[in-house]
Amino acid sequence: MMFKILFEDEYFLVAEKPSGLPSQPTVDKRRPDFFTQLKKQLTEERGPNYLGLHHRLDRDTSGLMIFAKVKEANEPLANLFKKHLIQKTYLCFTKKQKCPDAWEVKNHLAETRDAELKKMKMHSVRSGGVKAHTLFKKLQEFPKALLVEAKPLTGRMHQIRVHLAEQGLGIYGDDIYAAPKKPAPPRLMLHALRLEFTHPFNQEKMNIECPLPPDMEDFQKSLS
Repeated sequence: MMFKILFEDEYFLVAEKPSGLPSQPTVDKRRPDFFTQLKKQLTEERGPNYLGLHHRLDRDTSGLMIFAKVKEANEPLANLFKKHLIQKTYLCFTKKQKCPDAWEVKNHLAETRDAELKKMKMHSVRSGGVKAHTLFKKLQEFPKALLVEAKPLTGRMHQIRVHLAEQGLGIYGDDIYAAPKKPAPPRLMLHALRLEFTHPFNQEKMNIECPLPPDMEDFQKSLS
């Protein structure tokens, strides 16, 4: 599989992660991951190279990931994430339910282990936990689904998924949180569409987009 490069300069590289690959190496060293495979692809194309990992997407989420190409870009990129100066925009297909055209969820999330699923998951809590804040916008209605835009203002595990699920708007294909089953999706219908930030080296306003992948486009057609 050849990964798409959506943007590249001397400091940063933005590539499209496909669904089904972990963002980074896991405990199982035999399991392929996006970071290792992308670095291998770049090495085969241009020789030994540096790639700095600064964020992740859930395994079944597709879309944009940004990497540092040189070590001097690590600190500026880390600061963009730390200070929430990178705006990430996602698209997802959710259960159809009455909701505003635009809304926000601001709460605190805590991590717990689901004994039945044998997976870690997040849930909202009244005290403790970590702050989580997401802006949502309803973009389109279908007979059995909604197309929703999500802009997380914090970067918590499963943030978009749990914020929607706890409002009865579970994302199609979610295997951890409550989600609709029909029509059956091929995977989690969540895609990292856009990255917006000010380039820390040249101060240029960056707006990098990655269109919906074919499996989500096909699912959208099935909804109509």
